[in-house]
Amino acid sequence: MEETLQEHGGVGADADLQDEIRFVVGVARLLRKRVERGELDQTGLLPAVFLLHPESPDLNVERKVKRSPMLDNGLQEISNRVWFVNQVANDGTAIQLSEEDDDETIFELVVEELSLGDLPAVIFEPRTDVPEARYYPEGLSKTQNCRPLRIDAKPLSLKEIFEVIDRLYHQQLCTPDVQGRAGKLWEKSDQYWVAENAEDRIQVVVRAGLTGYFPTCLVRVEQPQATGRLDVEIEEPLPRDRSRVTRHAVLELKVLRTRGAKGNSWSDAKIKQWVVDGVEQASSYRNERGCRLAALCCFDMRVPGVDNCFDHVGELAGALKVELKAWRLFASSGEYRHFLASQYTS
Repeated sequence: MEETLQEHGGVGADADLQDEIRFVVGVARLLRKRVERGELDQTGLLPAVFLLHPESPDLNVERKVKRSPMLDNGLQEISNRVWFVNQVANDGTAIQLSEEDDDETIFELVVEELSLGDLPAVIFEPRTDVPEARYYPEGLSKTQNCRPLRIDAKPLSLKEIFEVIDRLYHQQLCTPDVQGRAGKLWEKSDQYWVAENAEDRIQVVVRAGLTGYFPTCLVRVEQPQATGRLDVEIEEPLPRDRSRVTRHAVLELKVLRTRGAKGNSWSDAKIKQWVVDGVEQASSYRNERGCRLAALCCFDMRVPGVDNCFDHVGELAGALKVELKAWRLFASSGEYRHFLASQYTS
């Protein structure tokens, strides 16, 4: 039963995430299964291309076409094919590639012959010494916009996790202009009133981003336990024994405020205690869950000119082996521009 739960843990749990993220997760997990089950033992392999195309495509090509309604079980060979899959990559239709096809003709097939160059795509490359996967969020017609897709099971580092949150920070968090309507973090930005549920909104962004960048992992949030309710945990079933799990990291998220949603002030003493609590929580949650790593991630929404939020907890964090990382959220784009300019003149 435990192995079955690990095999299917998270299936359906990502239904609230964007289709593109679910697509990346489904394909990455499928690729890992096929690598484990000997996909690379064959000779003469060509890449596999996966396109997010939930509907059965109307194909006007003279190639062998085959549907696999249980593609996610990992039993179907995937290389040498262009796949049209649904949001979770458990149902797909494939066009067979031939030995005469090369990288250029594969791209031409998708972009020119099929006119599907704008669909989110993943390319699996089995011919390299270590198999690779690349994700093209804007499709194969925009080859300049792609990133490696993690399909191995090496231990994650906090450096890698922070790099992902850095990207999310610049794309979705740093100023009101990049925050989506449903994820506004300010109640009144001109007065530094922070939205009451700012932590929850940041948690949504962090969970979706980490899931997209580490698709073979399960990113769990708001798990209750004896020591409290942890914010974010990143865990990963081991490839060859899915009854075993690597618990990579626990992240405790804190939003630091000068004023709350109704204009109520937060004192310096309260902020300092809030940060101390975060260090202790991250340590306790890691120990109870048996995670490798723990970090306190602070999103600083206080007025400019305040002290470093970690000056008073450095010794405590070191003793408890909790990594500290902060991101500053600006109340306006102008304030952000002023901050960037000051970095060149200081």
